[in-house]
Amino acid sequence: MKNIILIPALLLAFASSFTTTLTAQDSDHPSFTEFVAQFPKASLPYAITTEDLKSQLESKTTAKAKRLDWQYYEYLPELERSAQFSNMPVYPEPVASFETQEYVAVLYNIARGTGKGTKTYTISIFDCDGKHIATNFIAGANNQSLTAATITANFQATVQEYKVNWLNDILENGREGNEVKNLDPKVQQIIDLILPGNPDQIDWSVKMTNTEEKHGVATK
Repeated sequence: MKNIILIPALLLAFASSFTTTLTAQDSDHPSFTEFVAQFPKASLPYAITTEDLKSQLESKTTAKAKRLDWQYYEYLPELERSAQFSNMPVYPEPVASFETQEYVAVLYNIARGTGKGTKTYTISIFDCDGKHIATNFIAGANNQSLTAATITANFQATVQEYKVNWLNDILENGREGNEVKNLDPKVQQIIDLILPGNPDQIDWSVKMTNTEEKHGVATK
């Protein structure tokens, strides 16, 4: 009788241990829904304006942004390619998420180091099952250039790049006590965000060749 009671007890202990192991493994692999939930919901069309970016460049105090936890990086396969653009590690910061009948998209800033005001806004598109479709850089700002963007309901992005002109030479005087004097328009481009592109900022002043046919037309 003791053996009969002992065997079910051992089976129960094994089952409990197995379930605990699976739960621990599942916690390391969050679902796509959990990943998207890290991004504030937003609606389309969506704009990243010159005013917002200019303000971030000139800001002397920048609030600490929330970083995406490392376990969600698996849903952003282009992060590794983006890291090749700089020797500084990337720390994606969630900005917004968008959902349509066909697609789910997340917008994030590829943060590098502690540079204040520097932004690299990138959007990743997925199907409704969480399969990655495309990732594209669409907007950003640094000491030399600023790129604003508007995303339409069908995931077309109109982006406009500007040259940043500072009141005082930025290399000699830095940002402290400095301000943006004006913005000179450079290149405008329409990007189909459903098509694979570049996860980081590229020089759009270079005339496009094959990419032009896929992503739209760049105009000066």
